[in-house]
Amino acid sequence: MNIALFMNLLLAHLVGDFVLQTGKTCTDKQEKHWRSSFHYIHAAIVLGLSWLASLDVSFIWYALVIGLTHFVIDMWKTYHAENVRWFVLDQALHLLVIVGVVYTWTLCHDWILPLGVELWYVAAAVALLICWKPANIFIKLTLKHYSVNMPEDKESGFNAGALIGTIERWLILIFVCLQRYEALGLLIAAKSIIRFGDKETAKTEYVLAGTLLSILIAVLAGMMVIGVLKP
Repeated sequence: MNIALFMNLLLAHLVGDFVLQTGKTCTDKQEKHWRSSFHYIHAAIVLGLSWLASLDVSFIWYALVIGLTHFVIDMWKTYHAENVRWFVLDQALHLLVIVGVVYTWTLCHDWILPLGVELWYVAAAVALLICWKPANIFIKLTLKHYSVNMPEDKESGFNAGALIGTIERWLILIFVCLQRYEALGLLIAAKSIIRFGDKETAKTEYVLAGTLLSILIAVLAGMMVIGVLKP
């Protein structure tokens, strides 16, 4: 399988499914199902991004397969509860489609990254995006699944925890890619000193569970980038 094409299409998927989607559009799709115009707009965006990521005019039919299956999978998902199980299954199905498309395409076509772009640039962009909104959603749904409740002490709509978690994962990702594991250990130790002095058990459990999930996601993303760098 052509890893470069897969990574490009994965990057397009992450941009379309997370960066260009808002909570409002997702809620509208969940409530209205096939009546929501966002289903059709979103599928068209995914189709266009996939075609653009291929950098090949003849890839349009494969991009059409990605866009149509994305539409069907998203529509199916709206008829199920919003939880971590369906979120993971939804993303797994999207990835399986991309793998199938890449495998089928590379049976008859050669594909390389244009303009001398190195694969690790694409892998780094994918890792950064994974550590952003997908990770925040996955962690939130996982904590909800295990009834690790968020402390209700927020007076505004600003989600500081999501911002802190994203920055934390990006730092861990950088340290893993640079193989500076001592800096990673220092970051974890510093956060534990700052946050775990709190005597509120619920808050401590929430922060600890979220932190461990954050570390796991960021380390795995960093290992992916390192794996791409290896010949």
